[in-house]
Amino acid sequence: MIDGGRDDSGARVVNLVGEIDIANADALGEQLDQLIGAGADRLVVDLSALDFMDSSGIAMLLRAAGRVDSMSVRNPTDAVRRIIECTGLADTLRIES
Repeated sequence: MIDGGRDDSGARVVNLVGEIDIANADALGEQLDQLIGAGADRLVVDLSALDFMDSSGIAMLLRAAGRVDSMSVRNPTDAVRRIIECTGLADTLRIES
């Protein structure tokens, strides 16, 4: 995970890289919690460099979404986009292209 700072709208941007699965989702979730605790009311999670995500990654994103006023995912890879859409979470994890 890479903290991308803030975008032009003032939203906190986080870049997720590689894979998110049961082996690392809790650690990444703790890092997200620290960033959110630092005063993020709007969170953008850039998924353009994320190759794989299982259900533990979805759960981590949902926990983060529940802690901020607004959250979106930006530029998901095709595989990750399909996971979000197939789980019916495209409204909760709003997809930005």
